[in-house]
Amino acid sequence: MNRLRYLRWPFAAFVLALLPRLSFLGARPLWLDEVFTLQRASLAPAALVADSFLNHHMPSFFLLLSPLVGLGNPQYWLRLPSAVFGAVAVMLVFMIAYRVAGRTAGIIAALIIGLSPVALAFSQEARSYMLEMCLILVALYGLTRLALDIPGASQPLRNPVARGGWAAFILGSVAALDVLGDGLPWLLIGNLIGATLLVQSPNRGQLLRNFIIADLIVAVCCAPFYAAMTMYQGQGYINSVMWIPPLTSERLWYNLGSVYFMRVADSVTFRFMDVPTPFALIYLIDAALAVAVGTAAWVLRRRPAMLAVLGISFVFLPLMFTVISIWRPILLPRYILWSAAPFAILAGIGASALLDHTSPRVRAIVVGGVALLLFANLVPYYNAETKPRWDIAAKLLAQDVAPGDVVYLYDSGALPILRVYLPPGTQTVVLNDSAGDLNHAKQAMRQGKRVWAVYGHAGQSGDSKALLSFFAETQALGTPSMMQVAGNRILIALYDPANPGDGVSVGCVEGLPVPGYNLAGCS
Repeated sequence: MNRLRYLRWPFAAFVLALLPRLSFLGARPLWLDEVFTLQRASLAPAALVADSFLNHHMPSFFLLLSPLVGLGNPQYWLRLPSAVFGAVAVMLVFMIAYRVAGRTAGIIAALIIGLSPVALAFSQEARSYMLEMCLILVALYGLTRLALDIPGASQPLRNPVARGGWAAFILGSVAALDVLGDGLPWLLIGNLIGATLLVQSPNRGQLLRNFIIADLIVAVCCAPFYAAMTMYQGQGYINSVMWIPPLTSERLWYNLGSVYFMRVADSVTFRFMDVPTPFALIYLIDAALAVAVGTAAWVLRRRPAMLAVLGISFVFLPLMFTVISIWRPILLPRYILWSAAPFAILAGIGASALLDHTSPRVRAIVVGGVALLLFANLVPYYNAETKPRWDIAAKLLAQDVAPGDVVYLYDSGALPILRVYLPPGTQTVVLNDSAGDLNHAKQAMRQGKRVWAVYGHAGQSGDSKALLSFFAETQALGTPSMMQVAGNRILIALYDPANPGDGVSVGCVEGLPVPGYNLAGCS
């Protein structure tokens, strides 16, 4: 009965976290990364595995999604597992914080990660990052159990006292590394935490043996897959991330603010979304989180094992990627995403400590206030255009492109997305001549053909002046006779040799002035 009473709280955390993740789950169109997921999950198993390794990915997540491809709307079904794993991650955050500091800490920690815009965004994306977070949290839960009972953790692995914590640590680590290579730093972090536990262990030799055995099990279970990925990959990993823009103070704050401080991030342009959240609310949340985490560090100073588990698992990842990015830019929210969980746990512990000497009524009011503040901060996420509207662009092109027209794409990565969203029977016409560059478009104009120049990013881009570059390049095509926008990120311009435009007014897209043209649908 006591066990069931305890489980009702984690189950409640899971259900309440699942609700915002299922809300409007299929409303946003797929973007380039998700289209790659759809393409890979649609392959036969052998081809799926080969394609995954070729592109530096483990095949496990895509094999999991493969049966869902035939169920219908991929915007919903391929994202559904991420929504479920995101809710499980919230449940695990509650369980860890509850074990360390009690129910109030667990509830507040679960609210922070459950209502985090970036955690919600990745919970509504057909990628493996939330599954990765979930599995690392299983391993972190195991380390937490070990840190709470270091004498028990220093018993042989087969000992019932040690078995549960070690099993969670080993199985979570193996599964995380076999899902995504981004989990590799976790193994380093776990062993660094282990080194701090050794100092406090009454039986250091046995605890060291336990960690060595754990590492060997992880290596045996994971090394063959990484060897296969190294053998079959198309290019080195460093070369595959060369598109990431250099680290600046603004981009550093973009990463930290989105992952830890509840900002609604634009995953395409490396900026925060322009949402109507009052600055007073944003700064209040920032200050409250900073105070809560600082309080947790102060409170846990007398529990060094637990401070090491949570502090290292939070600090090490962003610190490592920031330092590396000084030499080779690699810092992105998705690479440090799972460290948001220990940050939320620390904030929950700190908030609980601040409420220690208050009455249950006051604690309930404060927790309710925290939930309202975080929910108010989250709501604008649902109205923000976080994904480029290639679905709208596909409909516009399907309506207007005629046989013989040329489509020039500023970002050729849009091709696979358009293939997903073009209505049946229109692909042949729209994409018949769409693989050429600007020179091909200019040659088509000289031949008297109409050219549809499409500006928009298919994936991430840090070039804030890309639109201006697009207009500078397309001046060689003449003056557009018509311009349309698909959402706030995509611009479609028609260049017609038989009917050139005169360009008499000013339009806008992405907040930038477009000199000389009126954009249909631009407000």
